[in-house]
Amino acid sequence: MSSKRKCVKWGSSGLLVKLADDALTIEGSFNVEVRPRGVVFEQAKSYRVASDERKKYIYVEHDELKPASAVNCSEELDLGKYVVSSVDLGFEEYVTVTTPGESLIDYLIITRRISCIVVSRKREPYVDLAQGTLAIYLV
Repeated sequence: MSSKRKCVKWGSSGLLVKLADDALTIEGSFNVEVRPRGVVFEQAKSYRVASDERKKYIYVEHDELKPASAVNCSEELDLGKYVVSSVDLGFEEYVTVTTPGESLIDYLIITRRISCIVVSRKREPYVDLAQGTLAIYLV
């Protein structure tokens, strides 16, 4: 099992990013794990699903994502299959995770308190929220 650990800029510090096999984990005050067929959020409060003609959007409300104590973080990490990039708008920050072609997830946008998972409208999300952990599986 190969594992790479890096960090992406988040505030004055950063979020740790770990890639092990097909799982990408973003670590701050809680973890977000991204796999080709699903996502797991710790510290989740609620979720809702919306859609338009082409896409489904799964919105996840969670505790505030605070940075890990990391230094010399990049604004963009190209990890081969995944690309993780951060944007600071001054009033809000977000991280975009671009997934590999074989993934059922198009991309994720992670902000401090709400995140969005974007998938094809054809995909059906199965969701389990238990004890603050939200697991989303796609078929």
